[in-house]
Amino acid sequence: MPKKKGKKKTSNADFTLNDCANALKPVGRVKKSFVSEDVPEKTWEDLEDDDLDVIEEVNADGTKNFVYKNKINHSKCENISDQTGIVYPEIVWYLISPYIKPEEVGNFARVNRATYAITKRESFWRALYRRYCQNHPKLPEKLRIENSYKLYGLRQRVIRALHHTYDVFVRKILQQATQESRPHQLVKRRCVNVWYCKGQSYWFVYFKLKKSNPEKRITTIDFIEELGRIDANPEVDSQVMQVTCQNFYEVPPLMGMTLSSVSVMLSQGFRHHKLLLGFNTGHYNISRNVIPECSVVIDTVVSILVYDWWHPKYPNFENRLPMMDEESLPVLKKDFFTLCNGDL
Repeated sequence: MPKKKGKKKTSNADFTLNDCANALKPVGRVKKSFVSEDVPEKTWEDLEDDDLDVIEEVNADGTKNFVYKNKINHSKCENISDQTGIVYPEIVWYLISPYIKPEEVGNFARVNRATYAITKRESFWRALYRRYCQNHPKLPEKLRIENSYKLYGLRQRVIRALHHTYDVFVRKILQQATQESRPHQLVKRRCVNVWYCKGQSYWFVYFKLKKSNPEKRITTIDFIEELGRIDANPEVDSQVMQVTCQNFYEVPPLMGMTLSSVSVMLSQGFRHHKLLLGFNTGHYNISRNVIPECSVVIDTVVSILVYDWWHPKYPNFENRLPMMDEESLPVLKKDFFTLCNGDL
């Protein structure tokens, strides 16, 4: 009797090893199974434009078919960013703050407004000082605040103290000392001060450079509010370049001028370096092709180091309230050379 022809059964299961290696006949390319989403059957009267979308899909074998899929509710997606998550009371963040390490203070302040407000409090910075700096033998006397109730610049003093006592910051400074300094990054900064110091074997020439801010406007200062500024830092955006050389080189007055070029080359004899600095009066047209109005050449250079305001060797003075805009009148302190020689 002839065999009855029946419908082939289709299976959505993946093919096995018997379908290929152990097959009795050569097997051609096996089509990948495709499972489409089950959409409830609806009559044309039940279908509405707001419910489903007709989407064209391409199968593995290249054939195309049209399926119905639920529309994406864009209004819900737009409202996700507007949804507020779990808002914890500020006391929770305050209880967490004593466990924040000094290198994570910046990340902690960016969590939310409550954490940022905590980092603006006196208690937060004094707690950091007590944990890592208080009674530390390596902490200089000028940075000790055990018996000081001064709020102005408290954050700056604690950060500077941490770079003397906190191991992570101390290792970071030691690593930077072994690396080559980059004086070229000081281009387009305004010169605030220039001074000299005589060491035991070398001369030290210092250039204090501050980042120019032409959009800054001179505003009146409320001294009552200024006294309570914990985050006050007159040395922000300032760096000091220390040039160590064998001989004394006189530098002309450069206060108010902008550093336009820096070049470091080998000096005659190939034992030392020669530093060439170019300065201009303006800061708008500083480029590589500009001709410097004032050039400074320092020969027999042994080393060039750049210090940030938090570095232990940065020449900081005791914080004072700004009586006038620092940008307009740079002043060299009378007792600077005494302090500098003592630090060396």
